[in-house]
Amino acid sequence: MKIKTDFYTIPDQYGCNINKSSLNHGINQQSFPFSIIDIPTTANYLSWSLIDYDTIPLIGLPWIHWLSANCPVNKTQVLIASNFSKSSTIPQGRNSIDSIVQKLRHPLWKHSKFYLDLTNHYSGPRPMKGTHNYRLSVYATNSPLKLQVGFGLNELLNQIDPIMVSETSLNLSYERRI
Repeated sequence: MKIKTDFYTIPDQYGCNINKSSLNHGINQQSFPFSIIDIPTTANYLSWSLIDYDTIPLIGLPWIHWLSANCPVNKTQVLIASNFSKSSTIPQGRNSIDSIVQKLRHPLWKHSKFYLDLTNHYSGPRPMKGTHNYRLSVYATNSPLKLQVGFGLNELLNQIDPIMVSETSLNLSYERRI
């Protein structure tokens, strides 16, 4: 199983280097497209994570940008279209906007009208400065994970091993210029 993209640097249309009027509360929610090829015939579902590990020296933890689970598979290749995160009905997990860091910076964040929309979907790259690397990991399973909208990365990882038939990852990068 492999991940295919037309890029290794995430294009600006999926990150923070765009017109501020295109951002939702400072976040770009338009997820980027990618394909998963050579999916094993025993796989029935795909789940994935997009994580920025370059944030560990800055804030002490990796930053989760996107979690998705139970995308149905009926072929050996699947295209995840641009803006999949906002248009899909599969369960998506909490990104790091729902973190202690955000709660300390903005204590009333959970009461914002943007809260659920921003925390349970793709959150585009926006490094504080410079270039960060993002790890896209895709997991193929033979049965669905027992996850609901708003699940955590720990919940995905705690359930995945007994039903995983394949796993693949791809490193992508993004540079903040604005």
